[in-house]
Amino acid sequence: MSTAKRQPAADLAHIWAGGGFAGAWRYEQQSARLQCDEDVATALGLAVEGPLTAFLAMVDEADRAALLAAVQATAHDGGRLDRRFRIGHGPAAGQWARLAGRASQGVLAAALTDLPGEGERMDSWRDAEQRFRHAFDQTPTTAVQGYDRLRRVIYWNAASEQLYGWRREEALGRLLEDLIVPPPMRADVVRLHTAWLEQGVAIPAGELELQHKDGSMVPVFSSHVMLRNGWDEPEMYCIDVDLRQQRQAMLEGHQRERQLSVLSQVSHAGWWEWELLTDEVRWSAELGRWFGVGPGQAARLDLLRRLDEATRQQLQAHWIHVQRGGALDLELRQLVAGQERHFLLHVEAPDPTVPQRRIGTLLDITESKAAASRIDRLARHDDMTGLPNRLQMSERLEEALSRQRRNPKGKLLVACLGLDRFRLVNESFGPSRGDSLLNACAERLRGRLRAHDLLARLGGDHFGVLIESVRDEAEAETLAQQLLGLFRQPFGSGEQEHYLSASLGLSCWPDDGSSAEVLLQHAETALHRAKEQGGGHHQFYRAEMNERALERVQMLNRLRRAQPQGELSLHYQAQRRLSDRSLMGAEALLRWHSPQLGNVPPDRFIPLAEESGLIDTEGGLGDWVLARCCETLAGWQGGPQAHLRLAANLSARQFRSGRLPGTVARLLQEHGVNPQRLELEVTESLLLDHDQATQRQLFALKDLGVALALDDFGTGYSSLAMLRRVPVDVLKIDRSFVKDLGHDGEADALVRAIVGMAKALKLQLVAEGVETEAQAAFLNALGCETGQGWLFGRPVPLDDF
Repeated sequence: MSTAKRQPAADLAHIWAGGGFAGAWRYEQQSARLQCDEDVATALGLAVEGPLTAFLAMVDEADRAALLAAVQATAHDGGRLDRRFRIGHGPAAGQWARLAGRASQGVLAAALTDLPGEGERMDSWRDAEQRFRHAFDQTPTTAVQGYDRLRRVIYWNAASEQLYGWRREEALGRLLEDLIVPPPMRADVVRLHTAWLEQGVAIPAGELELQHKDGSMVPVFSSHVMLRNGWDEPEMYCIDVDLRQQRQAMLEGHQRERQLSVLSQVSHAGWWEWELLTDEVRWSAELGRWFGVGPGQAARLDLLRRLDEATRQQLQAHWIHVQRGGALDLELRQLVAGQERHFLLHVEAPDPTVPQRRIGTLLDITESKAAASRIDRLARHDDMTGLPNRLQMSERLEEALSRQRRNPKGKLLVACLGLDRFRLVNESFGPSRGDSLLNACAERLRGRLRAHDLLARLGGDHFGVLIESVRDEAEAETLAQQLLGLFRQPFGSGEQEHYLSASLGLSCWPDDGSSAEVLLQHAETALHRAKEQGGGHHQFYRAEMNERALERVQMLNRLRRAQPQGELSLHYQAQRRLSDRSLMGAEALLRWHSPQLGNVPPDRFIPLAEESGLIDTEGGLGDWVLARCCETLAGWQGGPQAHLRLAANLSARQFRSGRLPGTVARLLQEHGVNPQRLELEVTESLLLDHDQATQRQLFALKDLGVALALDDFGTGYSSLAMLRRVPVDVLKIDRSFVKDLGHDGEADALVRAIVGMAKALKLQLVAEGVETEAQAAFLNALGCETGQGWLFGRPVPLDDF
């Protein structure tokens, strides 16, 4: 041979193998040219150098596409190649051969050897393999892929094409980790596959997300099995079930058992084949393990005797249909190792070329059946209390309406019960205590209702009640009073007792609506109206309540436009030293004058801004107030007001995003304001917040140099220990205590205690709601430094301050 011809043999000394013919084989991807030893060329009837297509023409059609894909993928990606194939044409036709080598930089150097004596065994193995693969080719919902020991694709069924977007021709020969495994998982996949090969540690089945051709993620339930091919080499088969529709169904909460069976989480799959002429059945190893028979074949009747009596009868009822060529999908139950398992039997219609043969698969759907039950419960029950949720209440209410329409028996009463100011419990004692109290409320309500009444948790601190066969309005009124009466006694939770109140909204069929959706909506509208009355009340739905709800929507829409249209302003209320009435500072109060609504009271629009998120969005009302305060302080600098401190109120919602300290720092810098002149007022409930992020923001604001004031002190659950843990500079005594000074001994004692505590902690004091000289004198005598109220002036615009 020439030097060019000898070069492949020199390259392949490390992979030489013996055989009837053996020689070097070298492929260059760029030129698509092949070089081989003279022995190999002679045996195959080829030239020693030529195109790869000439070599492939000698390969059996059944192996040609897979071999081409493996050669091209190895030459492109690098790494090892080890493939066996049948020679279909030329002098060596009918022989089996092995091509093994390595690729680097677009050149695949390999050794090609024949495999004498392998023909009959390999042809038999191939026939079995084709039957195995045919079963999965006909399974439309189960994607199956096969990989050799190098993790290159050797099998890719039609369902895999549909699931992952790669056509069979594109996938064959590609590496598993480069095809459908997301980059973060690739190292783990290689490690797990290596451990299975070298240590026998199987890859566990489970849910995971693999990668589609277009880069999107595909959720699947994937199980794996390691088989041995005709040369006793390991081949891994992956069985993947598409979970995309199931996950969507879980989100929507409309699971049905039929959907879950179609989208079943299959952990294993087995194939079987029935020869009608001999009445013998063959099956895969996986199927054999389930029924304790091992892989192999047996007479059909012998196999049936291993099944439960009920399963045999179920199969027998369909046997004639299958014998006559009918397809079948049938769910079976069978005891396996003492446990009931559920299986999905799939029978294909017969192949016309072999009409006396039936093939099919058996899928274990036990886990998916159990998941269906769990998901159905989660979709219709509240996880914490175990009560039916809103979805189930709507369904049960529709069922009750259907019964009433067929056979009217009085009224249907729908009630929505909401706990009053329950947020304070969570803020003061933490969500764990709040959850415990919600469970206690559920138990107390459940104990009052009859067995056929429905109690549901609608969300948060709201419960729903459905009571049938209510005689008249008088009985409905009595029931409402009884439900609210359950909250007159305290709730025990741990070492403390909690007094809770509740509000109740009610609607009745047929007076207030004819559908579940309308009745629930009207009951919730009535609940909102009851809460507006201060809590502890109940309201039956009235048509004019919808008008009030519409007014709130219209007000919210106008409030969204108020800031950009210049309808908002700040008014300033003076804070004076009680001893000499000198001006110490002011509190900035947000006001809204709407062209359509006039002057809207703050207690109407500020809660609406908080509920809607307008108060805490970037650039929203909260940021606007802070910016105007900094502008005001900047205007005061250099003048007679330079010593004044300006207080701005903060909403608890402004702490949610975590950006509040940064916003304040930016505004102070932009306006050149001395931080000591800005005071930020927070509520007592925020001080009690157990969220560490809120606590960190309070200390970050303090580090900026601004003052922190605790507003409405004495109305919540704060304690001396809590005051010591937070960086508060000022306590503001709530107006509800100030108004009774001099007339109520308890109010006097409470204010005296607050003043004493503030002095002990070296905190400044501001008394709110000072309206009389007697109140001012009393506070001054106690040692309270500053007062704020109508005695010193009402809130006014900046120009009038």
